[in-house]
Amino acid sequence: MFVTKSHAKPGRCLCFLLCLVLLMAAAGVSRAADSPRAALVQAQQGIDRADSDLFTAVVDVSSVVGRASDDLIAALREQAAKGGLEDGNIAVLLALATSLEGAGQAALLRSLLITEVKNLVAIGINGGYFAGKPDPSLSPPRNSLASVLNKMPVGRREIIPGALLSQQNGKARMAATFKDPEAGALPLELVLEQQNGGWRVVEIANVKTLFHEAAQRNRN
Repeated sequence: MFVTKSHAKPGRCLCFLLCLVLLMAAAGVSRAADSPRAALVQAQQGIDRADSDLFTAVVDVSSVVGRASDDLIAALREQAAKGGLEDGNIAVLLALATSLEGAGQAALLRSLLITEVKNLVAIGINGGYFAGKPDPSLSPPRNSLASVLNKMPVGRREIIPGALLSQQNGKARMAATFKDPEAGALPLELVLEQQNGGWRVVEIANVKTLFHEAAQRNRN
C-alpha cells in the first residue's frame, strides 16, 4: 500500500531499517501515556522536541531489540555476505554475524546491538537528527553505529498513528506509518503493553515484512 521507490546504494536499506528498529527502542519511564495512540503521539513529540526522555518514556529498549534481534542478526549476515556496511562498529557486528556459532556469540551480538541502540537514540533524538534539524555540535562519535546518522539524508522522521487493531488485558496492537525522507512511507504493526500505569511500545511485529519491503525497493 505504501510503495515508494528508493535508489539507495547497497546496504542503505539495512541502515534505514536498523535506524527504524533502533529508533523505536529506548528505555526509561518518566511520563505515562494513557492510551496506545497517546504513546505514539508522545514518541513523535519527543523526536520533534529533541527530547529523548519524552520519547523513551513510551518505548522499551530491551523488549523491542530483544524481540527483533533474530531478524536483525539474519539481516546483518545477509548484508555481510553481499559486501555489507563499513560504518564504525557496524563492521564489527557484520563480522560477528557472519561467524555466529552457538548461543554465546548470539548473546554477545545482541548485547552489542542494545549498546549501540542506546547511543543511536540519545544522539539521534537529542542531536535533532530524527527531527530533520541536526545540531553539528553534537556529531556522532567515531566507531559507533550512530555514525550512520551522518550519512542519512536530512529530513524529519515521522511516526503516524493508525488504527487500533486490538486491545485486551493490558496489551494492544496498533497500525502506524513510519515516514522517512529517503525510504518513503512504510507500514508498521506495533505491539504495546501497559507498564507502570502507562502504555509502551514493546515490539515491531512486522519486522520481517519491513526487511522484505526494503529489499524490494532497493532492487527497483
